[in-house]
Amino acid sequence: MKSSCLPCPSRTLPTLLAIALAAPLLGLGARSAWGDDPFDAVRDDMQAMIDEGASVGLVGFVQVEDKIVFQHSVGMRDREAGTKLELDSIFRIYSMTKPMTCAVALTFFEEGRFKLDDPVAKYLPQLAELKIKGKQGKDDQPLEFPMKVRDLFQHTTGWTYTTPWEREAKRTTEEPDLADLVSALGTLPVDFQPGSRWEYGISHDVLGHLIEVLANKPLDEVFRERIIKPLEMIDTGFHVDKMNLARLVTLYANSGQELVAVPGGLGNDPTRNPAWLSGGGGLFSTAADYLRFTSMMQAGGTLDGTRILKKETVALMTRDHIGDIPRSMLLFGRGFGLGVAVQTKATLGIAEGTWSWAGIAGTMFWVDPGKMQTILLMNQTWMDMGPGIRFMGKAGQALLSNAARDSGGK
Repeated sequence: MKSSCLPCPSRTLPTLLAIALAAPLLGLGARSAWGDDPFDAVRDDMQAMIDEGASVGLVGFVQVEDKIVFQHSVGMRDREAGTKLELDSIFRIYSMTKPMTCAVALTFFEEGRFKLDDPVAKYLPQLAELKIKGKQGKDDQPLEFPMKVRDLFQHTTGWTYTTPWEREAKRTTEEPDLADLVSALGTLPVDFQPGSRWEYGISHDVLGHLIEVLANKPLDEVFRERIIKPLEMIDTGFHVDKMNLARLVTLYANSGQELVAVPGGLGNDPTRNPAWLSGGGGLFSTAADYLRFTSMMQAGGTLDGTRILKKETVALMTRDHIGDIPRSMLLFGRGFGLGVAVQTKATLGIAEGTWSWAGIAGTMFWVDPGKMQTILLMNQTWMDMGPGIRFMGKAGQALLSNAARDSGGK
């Protein structure tokens, strides 16, 4: 059985997600023509993307404060079966799992169960003897100082998506779980001194195991207790219930000539939990469910009278923590908080403090906390951020037109 966290291409993925995270730079500054509904252009462009073969199906939402100002689905859930995509269709959200994992971990932080500057080995002793990979055939070197818990949140651990922990774990077990994977990781060197640079990778999966250790429960149970059930995210989880399987969107990939269905969705049987509960990319969800998560965050940690995080903890999660350390192009010059990319200064219409992330099958979200605006797109095309880029730009134009119209054009 394959793992729930798909191998992410070490070169292509950063390029694609860098473009996705920069999406608003490609259109938010433009003003669309006024009409009765500025979002008509968004609907038209979503249909155009289907007609052009850029996507098989898209679901888009835009929220301002606590009001949904736009929701629309277009295209097919399963083109081959002829079934239409609906607003409540279920998507593989892949790396959009990561912000939720970090939010769950921060509920333990609020309880005083760990400090961000604690050594990771305090909770995961199998990682106590980590070394830095030797260069040019030299021996691996001891760490200059221990890896911290904050490094797990920040992607500053020294682990990337090329770290062969799954291969190492499978030397001893056919279907490794998180405990097996982290134990294997303890035998492998990191690529660089933790805290010295930002590189995208498996850090949030390791954070998922830290959550399991703190809770003494599997990750899916902790998610259900601490975020999924309290936020009433009824269609979110590490598997899809059989009664909801007809709502699962088919995954597509570009063959070079057209979009083709991916047999089996590239992963596990979606109706059962995998052995590896991936905090880095294992969740299924709907647009409406995920919007409940971003709404909670946007509202300072609470939704419909239920508090998940303190307001100051949300602020901590969504501010930059990596400063001026070197980083891969994935961040496109942005900062990184405790699980999300952060705009550290206003650039080309993007407000300082805007935070965002995306998934490898084209799902993405963008939150401007100052304007209380959220843009969310659900797609299911492997390694293609193009539709998201277009949607972000068009939705941004519509929001600007609405604001200009409401102010009388001033």
